[in-house]
Amino acid sequence: MAAGDYGGRNDRRRNRRIAPKGTVLVRAGTYLLRGRVANLSLGGLLATTLITAPERLLASCVEIELRFDGSDRAWCELGGRLLRSGATSLAVAFDRVPPGFAQTIEEMHDALHGRRRVLSIVLVEVKDDRRAMLADGFRAACCNVIDTATPLEAIVRLGESHFEPDVIAIADSSPATISDELRRFVDREHPHARVLTIGDETVGPDGAVHWLSSADPASDLVTRIRQLLVATTR
Repeated sequence: MAAGDYGGRNDRRRNRRIAPKGTVLVRAGTYLLRGRVANLSLGGLLATTLITAPERLLASCVEIELRFDGSDRAWCELGGRLLRSGATSLAVAFDRVPPGFAQTIEEMHDALHGRRRVLSIVLVEVKDDRRAMLADGFRAACCNVIDTATPLEAIVRLGESHFEPDVIAIADSSPATISDELRRFVDREHPHARVLTIGDETVGPDGAVHWLSSADPASDLVTRIRQLLVATTR
């Protein structure tokens, strides 16, 4: 099925963009460009990459292999044109997609749309009782919560998720060096996720951009969470 064979309702579907996690290989002439999916639609994709193709290859025909993260995912073979290749990204337009690709995009879009009705939070807290209290607070604020005990567990759970999280919430009970390593990992691998710090103090330390006080949770913790999430995810 060619990507151009769409009209009416399918034109709207063609322009829907999603941000699934996946790997893309683009073969342009003798060049092989490897990247990670930044966003995707039925008409093309944008990927982050560290390899730049020569300018002469722009607008040339390319072969594309795309695989969404997940052990049961197979490689999809597509055809298209190289629209842009910079130092950190590349863009391609599809002119050939495999059978069933439109349905896959539609299902992913619907899943993501449903998930976006609530924010997706990854919570990192070593202490069981405090983690349970914070997780309950985020859920009461209408968030989808993945609660983890350690940064390593958070990294594993992030790898298992098919979509990017909205917020990574790191409690100050973890050692500062380990928390800093997790922040660097998030900055590198999940640049669109917001990172916030949770502490027992009423006011956050100097330099803390997104700070949530967990003091006196019985009073207005849920309200504090909601207010911070509005500011954090704008």
